Amino acid sequence: MPKNAASRSLPRIRLAGPEGLPKYLQLKNALAQEISGGQWEPGQQLPPEDMLVEATGLSLGTVQRALRMLVDEGVLVRRHGAGTYVAKRRYPMGGPFQHFRFIDDTGEGILPIYTNVLKRYAVEDYGPWTELLKTENITCIDREFSINNEFSLYVRIYFNSSRFPELTSVNLAELNGVSFKDLLARKYGQPTASYTERMSVAKLPPFVVQALKLPRNTVGVRLDIVAADQNGEAIYFQHAYIPPNARQLLMQDH
Repeated sequence: MPKNAASRSLPRIRLAGPEGLPKYLQLKNALAQEISGGQWEPGQQLPPEDMLVEATGLSLGTVQRALRMLVDEGVLVRRHGAGTYVAKRRYPMGGPFQHFRFIDDTGEGILPIYTNVLKRYAVEDYGPWTELLKTENITCIDREFSINNEFSLYVRIYFNSSRFPELTSVNLAELNGVSFKDLLARKYGQPTASYTERMSVAKLPPFVVQALKLPRNTVGVRLDIVAADQNGEAIYFQHAYIPPNARQLLMQDH
């Protein structure tokens, strides 16, 4: 199976399942097997629908129905104007959530959040985090937050490396799905007493656009979040970049 979705040739895709199973379910199973077998990797774009029609001999409607089911199951992700991609592995974050609380279709519930740690690095640049955390010994962890597998946020959290040394060396995989608020309270006895949130709207930075695979010059929201302890001293500082989406973000006192 070619790795390049832009290729105009695609080997025949054999359907999977008993003969009596509807064709769209057989195709769904076949695509799921291809994905689990590594033919298409997490984050990789699938071939266009017309190529899948040619490779399967099925109708466009059947192909679209199979893809839609895989999207509903979180196996695939559709990106408006960009195509269909294999979903990255997500790690559910336990609630209740303090931030990024997007309202579900009922208007009462909060959509689930899945996280992936992207990278960790020492911060060399001077910025608002320097004065807030009152140190130049700062580490930053970048994460991707998927909201119900519908869209993703890019989140940066800055913290004092001397105050929380384990976070500078712990295996990053152990931080997937972790709430930093809960971790710092449980591990270091540093409960958060208050938050300050500031919002601005502007073009998202190139590194966010690239990581989230958004169109160039996408305008979005940036939330600056400061978590403070009972003495009013900052525990951590976050930048959260939110692309355009159809969900409402709940903003209220915690």
